[in-house]
Formats: sequence, structure tokens, C-alpha cells
Amino acid sequence: MTMFENVTRALARQLNPRGDLTPLDSLIDFKCFHPFCLVLRKRKSTLFWGARYVRTDYTLLDLLEPGNTPSDPTDGGNFSFKNMLDARVEGDVDVPKTVKVKGTAGLSQSSTLEVQTLSVAPKALESLHKERKLSADHPFLKEMWERGENLYVVMEVVETVQEVTLERAGKAEGCFSLPFFAPLGLQGSLNHKEAVTIPKGCVLAYRVRQLMVNGKDEWDIPHVYNDSMQTFPPGEKPGEGKFILIQASDVGEMHDDFKTLKEEVRRETREIEKLSQVGRSSLLTSLRHLLGKKKELQDLEHTLEGALDKGHEVTLEALPKDVLLSKDAMDAILYFLGALTVLSEAQQKLLVKSLEKEILPLQLKLVESTLEQNFLQDKEGVFPLRPDLLSSLGEEELTLTEALVGLSGLEVQRSGPQYTWDPDTLPHLCALYAGLSLLQLLSMGS
Repeated sequence: MTMFENVTRALARQLNPRGDLTPLDSLIDFKCFHPFCLVLRKRKSTLFWGARYVRTDYTLLDLLEPGNTPSDPTDGGNFSFKNMLDARVEGDVDVPKTVKVKGTAGLSQSSTLEVQTLSVAPKALESLHKERKLSADHPFLKEMWERGENLYVVMEVVETVQEVTLERAGKAEGCFSLPFFAPLGLQGSLNHKEAVTIPKGCVLAYRVRQLMVNGKDEWDIPHVYNDSMQTFPPGEKPGEGKFILIQASDVGEMHDDFKTLKEEVRRETREIEKLSQVGRSSLLTSLRHLLGKKKELQDLEHTLEGALDKGHEVTLEALPKDVLLSKDAMDAILYFLGALTVLSEAQQKLLVKSLEKEILPLQLKLVESTLEQNFLQDKEGVFPLRPDLLSSLGEEELTLTEALVGLSGLEVQRSGPQYTWDPDTLPHLCALYAGLSLLQLLSMGS
């Protein structure tokens, strides 16, 4: 992840652990996530590793008939943090007997991160609702209605009070003789340092509520919503039948238990299973090339989302020939791309090496076993690990596996064997579970 992502995610954890405060992923987009801004939920989002939203360049006020401007968002208080991110964002990753990688990402020693919360006042929203109707002829509104998209309004933000500089310094040292470390670029002793300046008034995290359109020009923003609710009334949108509405199963379910996640992943893998052997091979070849290249992986995600928006089919350029993807297949691929992009580039490269070593099934069992036992565990602790989950791995494969799960926050110790559980790692482990499930499926018979 970028430094900005690391910091916003750590901030969200501090202010609202396992809550509905969404960290902003991209510094360049912060002006499009202020109060009243309209955002779209990414297709195939899931609550298991966090709903993701994208900018629209419009606000709710843009879609309303002219009238009074609502009062400014209310200030909910200020918070200050100094050096609070160093240990949380990117700690030590120990690979026993092989290499020790250290990295921190946080505030410069002389900086303090000062933030404030701003939210839309209930009375201001109530007045706006009474006084201003929807502009039914607005081109953006008509486009979203035709596509059956769900729209969300930013209602609360956490933003910087003053300009702040973030720094990241890293060092990798030790023995890098194992061949699987070559793709990670860990050769010899490496030092790395970078910095980014975040301007005053920059949104770091936000909360949204769903916009509901009731008829032609009536609207509402309910306090409570769920994934089965649709912004636009079913059966009344233009071009009926041209696009398929996103259903509740498409955007994820509540964190009931591990069984719910397992069923969700299984539902998506069934769509991948429907691809021909050539299609699965094509997808696997593409992912082998893209894993470890976050920007290119995100480009593929944007290509698929754009194709779905326009009702187009797309192909993946891979051997032995291009394979045409159906809408259902693209939906499923988007689901798994969402999981893979949560992982760091280092983890993605480790997945490729695990694929080559043919140890994905054991890694999948390790993550699955951990989630089954601890999914609802909200306290840290040390737990015994089934010996068979590690006993069949050689030294190199074991070290690779420890690094893969360690980068998701799961510390595995060979002695015992045992592992340390931290509930904050749950979203990252859920994403790793989905990524392993996809790659294991694609590798079968390849």
C-alpha cells in the first residue's frame, strides 16, 4: 500500500475499530469526498475486507433544484496523534533463520497529525429535504438511474487541521539466499525512505449513507440501510432490461461468522468454475503477470468495471488465445481482484511463488483453520496450531508461508506450533483467504 493508504487505514482503526469509518485510498481524490459528495460503491464490494467507494465528481446539491444552501457541516471535535502509526502500520516481519525485514510508515518525528470530524447536521439535512426537490432531468442522475447504480452521500469526514508530512523508512538486512526472495527485490542490505505532504483540509476517512430516490423528484437519506436497498425504484428506470441491478449477494453480507464468508467465496468461485479450461488458464496467466504490480492490477479492475458499466464484454490477453468473459464471470473476477488488491505487493509476489511451489492448498488450510477458530474472537491471544498444517512443508516452503501470512498480521511460531491472533488482522486474512481460494481453483488441472 502507499504511505497515504497506510496512514488513513491506521487512523480509521484508531478512531473507529471495526466500524463503518472508511479510509480514503487515494490522496488525489480527497476533494471528492467532502460532506454531500456523491460516491459509488465498487462493484462486488464486500464487508469482509471493507466496502470501497469511488468518486463521481458530483454532490447531492448538484442534483437538486436551485434553492437555499445548507449550513456548513458541524465540527464534531479535534484529535491529535503523534508517532502513533509507527508500530501499527507496518511492523517487523521476521522470517526465521533467513531474513529480517523492518519497516515503518508514519509521522515524521517533528510532526503531529491533527484532525477534526465534520458531519452534516440533522437539522440541515431535514431543511434541505423539505425545501429542494431532485432535478429529474439532470444528465448524471439519468445515467445512474439507467444503469441501476446505487448512490451514496458522504455524511461525515475526518480531515486534517493543518498540513502534515508523512515519512516512511525501511531497511532489509540478513541472508537473502533463498531463491523465492529474488522477486521481492531483497538482495543484500536495502535502505529506503520517502515522504509525502498532506495539505490542510484533506479528507482521510469518511462515512456514507445511501441516497434513495422515491419517484421522479422525491429523495431521502435514511439513517439505516442494508445491501438489499436500491437507490432507484425497481421497474421505473429508463432502459429496463438493458442492465442488471446489483443485488444484495453482489455487495457482500454482514460479518455473521466464517461460514458466511466461506459461502460468499464459494458462490464467486462457482462462476470461475464455469469458465472453460482455456478460460481458467488465460485468467491464471494474466494474474501471474499482474500480481506484484498493484497499478496494473488496479487497471484491470477499472477495465472490467468500465466494461460492465457500458454493457460490454472484454477479453484477457493471455496464452493460448484470448477468452471472452461474460458479465457473471467479470463480476466474479472483480470480487477476487478486490481481495487481491487489499494485499501488499510483497504478498502478491509471495502468492506467485507459492503457486510455483504448489503449496497453495496447505496455505489455504492454514488461513481457513485460523479463521474458523477466531472469526468472532475480539481479543488478542496465543492459540495452538494444528501440527499437520506445517509438518509437511519443507524449510523453504515454511519460510515462504510464514512471510505470506505474517504480512497479513498473523504471526505463526513453529515451536508449539502456535500463532498469535490479533482481531485487527481479520479483514486482511479474509482477503488472503479469498485470494488463495481463487488461485488454488485456477491452478487445479493447469
